[in-house]
Amino acid sequence: MDNEKIYEVAFQIIVHAGESRSLSSEAMDAAENYDFEKAEDLLNKANQEFLNCHEIQTELLTNEANGEKNDINVILIHSQDHLTMATMAMDNAKRLIGLYKKIKILEDK
Repeated sequence: MDNEKIYEVAFQIIVHAGESRSLSSEAMDAAENYDFEKAEDLLNKANQEFLNCHEIQTELLTNEANGEKNDINVILIHSQDHLTMATMAMDNAKRLIGLYKKIKILEDK
Protein backbone atom coordinates (compact mmCIF):
# COMPACT_ATOMS: atom_id res chain seq x y z
CA MET A 1 0.00 0.00 0.00
CA ASP A 2 1.47 3.36 -0.98
CA ASN A 3 2.23 6.12 1.49
CA GLU A 4 -0.76 8.28 0.52
CA LYS A 5 -3.20 5.39 1.04
CA ILE A 6 -1.60 4.57 4.41
CA TYR A 7 -2.18 8.16 5.56
CA GLU A 8 -5.81 7.96 4.44
CA VAL A 9 -6.32 4.67 6.29
CA ALA A 10 -4.58 6.00 9.41
CA PHE A 11 -6.78 9.09 9.51
CA GLN A 12 -9.92 6.95 9.10
CA ILE A 13 -8.84 4.90 12.11
CA ILE A 14 -8.16 8.08 14.10
CA VAL A 15 -11.58 9.52 13.26
CA HIS A 16 -13.55 6.38 14.14
CA ALA A 17 -11.50 5.61 17.25
CA GLY A 18 -11.77 9.22 18.44
CA GLU A 19 -15.52 9.18 17.97
CA SER A 20 -15.74 5.88 19.82
CA ARG A 21 -13.74 7.28 22.73
CA SER A 22 -15.90 10.43 22.86
CA LEU A 23 -19.12 8.42 22.82
CA SER A 24 -17.79 6.19 25.61
CA SER A 25 -17.06 9.28 27.68
CA GLU A 26 -20.57 10.59 27.05
CA ALA A 27 -21.94 7.19 28.09
CA MET A 28 -20.08 7.47 31.40
CA ASP A 29 -21.50 10.96 31.92
CA ALA A 30 -25.03 9.69 31.26
CA ALA A 31 -24.53 6.80 33.69
CA GLU A 32 -23.28 9.23 36.33
CA ASN A 33 -26.65 10.96 35.99
CA TYR A 34 -28.41 7.57 36.18
CA ASP A 35 -29.63 7.86 32.60
CA PHE A 36 -28.84 4.24 31.84
CA GLU A 37 -30.89 4.04 28.64
CA LYS A 38 -28.90 6.92 27.17
CA ALA A 39 -25.65 5.43 28.48
CA GLU A 40 -26.33 2.08 26.80
CA ASP A 41 -27.34 3.80 23.56
CA LEU A 42 -24.12 5.84 23.54
CA LEU A 43 -22.07 2.76 24.33
CA ASN A 44 -23.68 0.91 21.41
CA LYS A 45 -22.78 3.82 19.12
CA ALA A 46 -19.24 3.81 20.52
CA ASN A 47 -19.01 0.10 19.76
CA GLN A 48 -20.16 0.65 16.17
CA GLU A 49 -17.46 3.30 15.66
CA PHE A 50 -14.92 0.93 17.18
CA LEU A 51 -16.02 -1.84 14.82
CA ASN A 52 -15.60 0.54 11.88
CA CYS A 53 -11.98 1.26 12.73
CA HIS A 54 -11.33 -2.37 13.66
CA GLU A 55 -12.53 -3.38 10.19
CA ILE A 56 -10.04 -0.95 8.66
CA GLN A 57 -7.24 -2.32 10.83
CA THR A 58 -8.19 -5.90 9.91
CA GLU A 59 -7.88 -5.02 6.23
CA LEU A 60 -4.36 -3.71 6.89
CA LEU A 61 -3.44 -6.90 8.73
CA THR A 62 -4.95 -9.12 6.04
CA ASN A 63 -3.08 -7.28 3.31
CA GLU A 64 0.16 -7.64 5.24
CA ALA A 65 -0.47 -11.34 5.80
CA ASN A 66 -1.05 -11.74 2.07
CA GLY A 67 2.36 -10.27 1.31
CA GLU A 68 1.41 -6.66 0.64
CA LYS A 69 3.82 -4.53 2.65
CA ASN A 70 2.48 -1.42 4.34
CA ASP A 71 4.56 1.71 4.73
CA ILE A 72 4.75 2.28 8.46
CA ASN A 73 4.83 5.91 9.56
CA VAL A 74 4.23 7.90 12.73
CA ILE A 75 0.63 8.71 11.74
CA LEU A 76 -0.21 5.01 11.37
CA ILE A 77 1.38 4.28 14.74
CA HIS A 78 -0.56 7.20 16.22
CA SER A 79 -3.79 5.75 14.82
CA GLN A 80 -3.09 2.49 16.65
CA ASP A 81 -2.74 4.46 19.89
CA HIS A 82 -6.19 5.94 19.25
CA LEU A 83 -7.61 2.48 18.65
CA THR A 84 -6.13 1.26 21.93
CA MET A 85 -7.53 4.25 23.82
CA ALA A 86 -10.98 3.65 22.29
CA THR A 87 -10.85 0.04 23.48
CA MET A 88 -9.90 1.09 26.99
CA ALA A 89 -12.57 3.81 27.08
CA MET A 90 -15.29 1.32 26.11
CA ASP A 91 -14.10 -1.20 28.69
CA ASN A 92 -14.06 1.49 31.39
CA ALA A 93 -17.49 2.76 30.35
CA LYS A 94 -18.97 -0.74 30.63
CA ARG A 95 -17.55 -1.13 34.12
CA LEU A 96 -18.63 2.32 35.28
CA ILE A 97 -22.16 1.90 33.94
CA GLY A 98 -22.40 -1.32 35.95
CA LEU A 99 -21.12 0.41 39.07
CA TYR A 100 -23.54 3.31 38.69
CA LYS A 101 -26.40 0.84 38.32
CA LYS A 102 -25.38 -0.78 41.60
CA ILE A 103 -25.07 2.62 43.29
CA LYS A 104 -28.56 3.57 42.07
CA ILE A 105 -30.00 0.35 43.46
CA LEU A 106 -28.35 0.98 46.85
CA GLU A 107 -29.53 4.59 46.93
CA ASP A 108 -33.09 3.53 46.17
CA LYS A 109 -33.19 1.17 49.16
